[in-house]
Formats: sequence, C-alpha cells, structure tokens
Amino acid sequence: MKYLRLFVFLLLVWLASAQNFLGDLPTIPNVCHLQGDWCSTRCQIAGGRDGICNPGGLCSCRPL
Repeated sequence: MKYLRLFVFLLLVWLASAQNFLGDLPTIPNVCHLQGDWCSTRCQIAGGRDGICNPGGLCSCRPL
C-alpha cells in the first residue's frame, strides 16, 4: 500500500510538470498556408527546435 501511494504521488507530480512544460510551447498562426517551411523557421527564431502544422492550420513549436 505504501508503494502504491508513492507511485500515485509521483505520477501526479510527473503529470503536473508535463502539463506545465507543454503549456509553454509557442503556437504561431498564419504561417502554415505559406509556401516553404515557415513554421519551422518561425519556431527556431522563437527558440524552439522545429514546428509542425496541425490540421487546423496552427503552427505548434517543439522544444529544444
């Protein structure tokens, strides 16, 4: 029972830190429709590794 509580506690801490980390990723509108890879270029300028255009046309940056 002690290990189950520890596991649940660590899982909650991990989920909270993952949510904080993912919440800080920049998103850039109006670049996915442009010719070329402007999504990745803008994300690199913003300090990220690269970017991915989602189906809604919003550029989501990946962290370094």
